[in-house]
Amino acid sequence: MRTTSKRIIHRAALAAALACATGWSQAAIPSSDGIAAVVGDQVITRYDLALRVQAAEQQLGHDGQTVPPKEQLRAQVLDQLVTRLALAEFAENTGIQVDKATLDQAIAQVASGYGLTTDQLRDKLESSGMDWKGYQDQIKDDILIGRLRQRDVAGRVRVSNQEIDDYLRARKDQGPAANAPITLAQIFVPVASDANDAAVEQAHQRIDAIMQQLKSGKNFAALARRTSTGPDARDGGKLGTRPAADWPTVFMDAIRGLEPGQVSQVIRSPAGFHILQLVAGPSTAPSDATAMQAQVREIVIDTDGSAAKAVARKELDQIREAIASGKVTFADKARELSQDIPSAKQGGDIGWVLPGELPAALDSALNRLNPGDISEPIVMADRVVLLQLVDRREHALNTAQERAVARNVLLQRKEEREFEDFVKDVRARTYVRIPDSTR
Repeated sequence: MRTTSKRIIHRAALAAALACATGWSQAAIPSSDGIAAVVGDQVITRYDLALRVQAAEQQLGHDGQTVPPKEQLRAQVLDQLVTRLALAEFAENTGIQVDKATLDQAIAQVASGYGLTTDQLRDKLESSGMDWKGYQDQIKDDILIGRLRQRDVAGRVRVSNQEIDDYLRARKDQGPAANAPITLAQIFVPVASDANDAAVEQAHQRIDAIMQQLKSGKNFAALARRTSTGPDARDGGKLGTRPAADWPTVFMDAIRGLEPGQVSQVIRSPAGFHILQLVAGPSTAPSDATAMQAQVREIVIDTDGSAAKAVARKELDQIREAIASGKVTFADKARELSQDIPSAKQGGDIGWVLPGELPAALDSALNRLNPGDISEPIVMADRVVLLQLVDRREHALNTAQERAVARNVLLQRKEEREFEDFVKDVRARTYVRIPDSTR
């Protein structure tokens, strides 16, 4: 069990605080701090749950999705919160730690995504009645779960040559996918449903100014972190990957004809104004055998035991923080410290790589990055690695490369399935009590 006493969580703190600034009413949120669930040695209050439910409703509206009935959404949100707390507690109980420097850096990145300093973010949260310690715990849990997934799932997944053969044969037999997975990112400027003409015009001017920055060559992910509104801003605006049929029609209409990496024109939804980026999806390039290629930098520290791995991870965490704050550059630190000599001489640059060409643990981490992002330290058998995704581009594949990409696709699928099973196992081992009155 954790050494702390029952910890009150505030999962929707940031979403609620920022929503207040755009006119989102919290009148419907109960003031009672009754218990919604007990998870291990932690408590989810009814207030926290209601706050999170309203944040989820708002986000679904932003994405143009249908909001489910209140009780259904409430049950879904509660289940997600229980799972997150169970995973975070399991991570700590099995030795995963998050030091203060890593936590401070992660929060600074969130604040930057909303155009705020850490102090300004804290002021906004506390002025809305939110608990700063609770919000820090939320970010810490995010990091714990990411490291747990990397250690216990992603690093252990394997794909055989026979599986790759079967996948490529099935893909050839099926022909072009009619509903291939599509990954989107957005920059979002909200407009209240009852906004007057002046407020709408102000939002329109803001999104137009952002579009001009994109046309001048600004990086989409970096701009989303600074200017977009909503929880996805912290991930460079990335909304995730879904089949085309699962995206709102207005989104699919906006990206029609785009190549991966390109952005849409400004579109209007009931929630406000959007600019979409097609991060990955069906390409209109002539070749059927294509994939997104990534330009990558690395910093590598060789290790020979668990103690050395812990030291190396802490050192790379500090380097990541220094790079994010602008004190140093990734290339300079790679030249200074990286123990992979060939890439160190190039400022850590390992060139353009395709999915499947790196070890599975590195591929898994790279899949979650947007251009400009830096990974968490990735612990491997004999080294700890820090990656930076510089850029992506579409690349025609030869036979060997097509097999490498297929391997990566299968690794991601296996990782998702095995993580789902892993989550179920952790949930089954965790004490959970949900009072009847909250169901």
